[in-house]
Amino acid sequence: MKAAKACIDLSALQHNLQRVKAQAPESKVMAVVKANGYGHGLRHVAKHANHADAFGVARIEEALQLRACGVVKPILLLEG
Repeated sequence: MKAAKACIDLSALQHNLQRVKAQAPESKVMAVVKANGYGHGLRHVAKHANHADAFGVARIEEALQLRACGVVKPILLLEG
């Protein structure tokens, strides 16, 4: 059986996030980057989702990783 593989287009991620914010300028957008950015690298995905108003993670360790790489925006812990 062939293993499934997902690829993320980081420029499309940035573009889509900008479009959402443009369509709903009064709304806040949270980028959920739990599970190591859904397998694409937590720091890497967060860097490209820098237009988000906040980040969501599943574990405190992920929140600490974001802080360690310079993220200062709010982080919501979704654990539980």
